[in-house]
Amino acid sequence: MNDSRLDCAEALALLQDYLKDELTPDNQRRVAGHLAACGHCLEHEHFERNFLAAIQRAAKGIRCPDEVAARIRQALRSDTPD
Repeated sequence: MNDSRLDCAEALALLQDYLKDELTPDNQRRVAGHLAACGHCLEHEHFERNFLAAIQRAAKGIRCPDEVAARIRQALRSDTPD
């Protein structure tokens, strides 16, 4: 993905990270540029944006149980090389 233009497969592969603002500024710009030029991918973007918003609304006020969060933190620490 070093070329400044993305094809549809590349743009869609980056879409979730794009919507969560988790891309580098360069990739964020590249995905935005692709979406501006590609109606097909823009339809996917609208669907995914609405889907993520629905999940956020449904999960409002729900939090991960402390025991589960502790197990996740422990698993992440054990996978980290010393």
